[in-house]
Formats: sequence, structure tokens, C-alpha cells
Amino acid sequence: MDGRYRLEDARGSGSGGIVWTAFDRKLKRTVALKRPHAVASQADRIQFRQEAEIAARVHHPNVISVFDTVDGDECWLVMEYSSAESLDNLLAAGGPMPVDRAARIGVQVAAALVALHAKRIVHRDVKPGNILVGDQDVAKLTDFGISIWREETRTGDGTFSGTPAYAAPEVADGRSATEASDVFSLGATLFAAVEGTPPFGTGDPGEVLRRVRAGDMLPMRRADRLAPLLSRMLTAEPGKRPTAEQARQRLQDIAGEWVVSSPPVRAASVPFWRRRVCQVVAALVLVVGVGAAIFLPVDTPSAEPSRDVPLGTGLVGDERTVDPCALVDRKAMERFGPAKLDPTYGNFNRCDVLINTGARESVDVEVQIVTRRAADVHGHPGEVIAERPGDSDECDRTMLLDDTYAIRITANMANPTADLCAIADAAVHMVSKAVAGRQGPLPRRATPLPQDSLAQVDTCPLLDKTALAQLPAIDPATATPDVGNWACKWYSPSTPTVVHLRYDQHAAKDPISGEKTQLGDHTAYVKLDVDSGASCTVSVRHQPANQQWRSAIDLMVLTVRGDRRGEEYCATATSLAASAAAKLPR
Repeated sequence: MDGRYRLEDARGSGSGGIVWTAFDRKLKRTVALKRPHAVASQADRIQFRQEAEIAARVHHPNVISVFDTVDGDECWLVMEYSSAESLDNLLAAGGPMPVDRAARIGVQVAAALVALHAKRIVHRDVKPGNILVGDQDVAKLTDFGISIWREETRTGDGTFSGTPAYAAPEVADGRSATEASDVFSLGATLFAAVEGTPPFGTGDPGEVLRRVRAGDMLPMRRADRLAPLLSRMLTAEPGKRPTAEQARQRLQDIAGEWVVSSPPVRAASVPFWRRRVCQVVAALVLVVGVGAAIFLPVDTPSAEPSRDVPLGTGLVGDERTVDPCALVDRKAMERFGPAKLDPTYGNFNRCDVLINTGARESVDVEVQIVTRRAADVHGHPGEVIAERPGDSDECDRTMLLDDTYAIRITANMANPTADLCAIADAAVHMVSKAVAGRQGPLPRRATPLPQDSLAQVDTCPLLDKTALAQLPAIDPATATPDVGNWACKWYSPSTPTVVHLRYDQHAAKDPISGEKTQLGDHTAYVKLDVDSGASCTVSVRHQPANQQWRSAIDLMVLTVRGDRRGEEYCATATSLAASAAAKLPR
């Protein structure tokens, strides 16, 4: 298929099309290929390509990813492969499920809808058949945004696009589906999961649609704690339904602190930005190659669960003037050994405590303010996300401050001789004390960041569409800035490729690792990542003319990471770094 995909097995045939497993010869992986039953017209093909491009921009662990299209004699969609069973098959085999289990599945599907709606995508056909449920009830939503797949049902009134038993009243009435329609369909799906039948019954499609329009809903007998939420989701007026995010939050309350268990995974000693912290309460799916993480209220005496900490509001304020060292109490960390505070050990949003435990190297405790969007963490303010400890040179914790910000705490040491997680937990307790009950913002920096430093330069504008065109897989529209706009990431909608540009402060007396090269007026250093072997990093010195001497110099650091060998990215990373460096002030 297209010289790239080798068809293997037909997995099944539904109303929308036939699904095959296939082998991707280029990326050496199994994928799913789907084609419609009907022959597509030229207009269908154009719409198919446009819709697939939009769908491919959605990245969420509870959504089946769209990778590619093959538009030859037939329209094929290339998707993430999942061996999971559809929810309708589970219900057919096992009957109605308990409320807790339905809520666990529902909270994940709601999270998927939040991601779709954020991209202005309406699914239009949420139903049990489009929800895959795998091991430990990890759920994924599929078949979104591609109109050619939607089931068409002939009724006495004509042709209806969608599934009558799960359609919202406005859709049954002939109006276009909206985000509120998706919420209704999810409510109908959860109704069927706990009651054993859709809310408006089954049978002749036209009769089902009539009952939907009339609001002739079956009574709820088994929904229990779900009943109030389902009633709101299934209300006839779209404006009175909860949003997908509101539904997700309520479903999370019903599901409780559900945790997907997983075997310990060795966490590579890599920077924070390269690991997606997976908070399972929000139902993120663990992916091979990513540091496994769990939602974990810290229960050691030194770090009580921060959800019990009455956090203040408006703590961060102006991102470029807030002092991250205001979160640090050096003396609180001295029970592990003599400690020294260093505000110039990393990016401008970070403050470090170096602890001498008697070993050859110090333990470095990093405390940095991050945005939750850039860090990709979910949960309620006050919660702590902890990576599962393993045979690692670091231990990581993330405390959620509010809906926008989080505090990232990392204790690291090469070949550690100290208990890094005990130190990280003590740091969590330290930060909790700094923010608990505080009214108003954290203290500002005593000394403003220098006007001639990179702290005054936004990262995202340094790479424009022309520069990023060197990596066609990267979508420039995915630019995601972090605190102070001192870091920016760009993503690929179809591959694991990521471009990460950020600043660093480096001791002027210390050498910079990597192979030295010249990028115009800037000296740079190119380095392969020996841990993952799948990225290349270029560090660029920034020392404008007439800059006063400082003990730390600014670096612009650019990394390209993907699923190929790191050396394959070095030429592109160097070229991108050159483009970004050319825009730095001189």
C-alpha cells in the first residue's frame, strides 16, 4: 500500500468501513488501516484529506492517533494500532457494568473530547462502538472528525448521518452536531454501559430518532451516583449540558483515585522536558519509551499529600519577575548535608540547592516554575505527581499550584549514594510550606534580570515557519511556550518528533560539552544524547558586544528529538539553531 504499508489481517468490518492491520515498513511498526465501504467521490477525497489533516493534530493518550492517509484508488486512513476490544463488544459479552467502572472509562473519553474540542473538532458519533477498552480499562476514542466513516441510517424521513441510539436531539432534528452534541452522546454511551441499553432504546432507526426528538427516555435503574450527571448530559437543551471538561471533572470525582498499575520502568537520566509525566488520574496512557509515572500522594512524614495544603491564589503573577528561589529554604534541606543555593544553575525559571552528602558530587535539587500546558500535567491544585522511582540518577515530583502553573522538583546525582526520592519529598514539603495559605503573589526578584540577557528575549518567535520547514513533520502552529517564554516546543502531528528551544545559565569558568562549531557570529556546541540515542542538542553561547562580565553566561539550547538515531537530527538541529541564533540581539 503506497509502497510503505504491507496489509496483514482484516480486523473487522463496521458500518463505516473495513479495518486492517498493516506493517509500516518505514518506521517498523504495526498500524491500523481503514477504508470506507463506498467508493469515494472526488469531493469526498478532498474533504477526507482536509479532515484527516485536522484529526492528525490531536495528540492525546485517550485518542487513537491519525498518522497518515493513502489516497490512491481508495481512501485509506493510517492510524495507531490497538488490540483493545470495543466497548459495545464488552457490553454484549458481559452485560451492564458497575458504575465505578463506567466512570473510569467515561472520564477518559471525556478527556479525549476535551482534547478534540480544544482543536475545534466535533466527533459527531460518540458511541460504544467507537470506544476501545484495553488492559486495566484504559480507554481510547476512535473514528473522530472523518465524515466518510460515519454511519448513514436510512429512515422514513431520508438519510441520517450518525448512530440514532446515541444521537443528540438537535442532531436527530437535522441540525449540525456541536461540542454539546458530543457530550450528549457520551452521556448516552455511559447510560448504555450501566443500564444495558441506550437511553432511548433500540429498534427501528426512525422510531428511535422520534423518541430522541421527543425526549422519551427510559428510566435509570442502575446508574446510582452517575444518575445526576447523566441527567445533565442528556438534557434536551444543548446550552444546559456540562462541557466535556465539566463532565470529566465530575466523572473523576465518581471514579475516585483510580490508578493503572504498571511494572517499574527505569527512568533515563534525562532533562525534565523530554519525559511526559503521565498522571493516571487524568487517564493518560503509558507509552513504551516514556518514563512511567503514577499519581501518587506522597505519604512520607517529610512530604504530606499536597492536596491537603490550602494553597494561595495568584502566586506566580508576572512570570519574569517572580523569584523561584522564594520557594526554597536552604536550611530545610541541610538535614541531608551542607547546602548551597544557586539561582544561576539552569533556566531563568529555576532555583537550585546543591547538597553535599559527603560523596564526590553534590545532590542537585532543582525547583522550577513551569506551566501545566508545557509540562503536560493534569489534576487538581495541591496534588503531587510523582514518577515511579526506579534505578535512576534522579527522582522527580510535580506539585500543581493552580490551573495554570506547577512546581517541578528534581533531585539528581550521578551514581547516587543518597536516597534521591527522600530528598525530593523533603523539597516538596519545603515548597508546600512556602505556598500554603499565601495571599497574593510570591516575592519578586531582588535584582531584576539583566537587560542584555536572554531573559528579555521570547523563544517562540526565534523559529518561524520558514525555519521549521526543515522538519516537514513539525507543525509551526503547535508552538507551546513555557514560563517567561524562556522555552518553547513544537510538535509533529504524525510522528514523535519534537523541537525544544530553551535558555540555560552556565558557569562562565566551566567548559560546555559537545563538538565546537561556529554559527555565524556565535560559538556553538553539538552533542548527541547518549541516554536515549534519539536526539541531538546544540548549545549556543550568547555574549553580546559590550556585555559586562558575569559569573554565568547565557546559552540558547535547541534539541531535536524523534524516533530516529540522534545523529540523523544533528544537521537539522544545527541549522535550526543557526536560524534562531541569527535573531538573538547582538
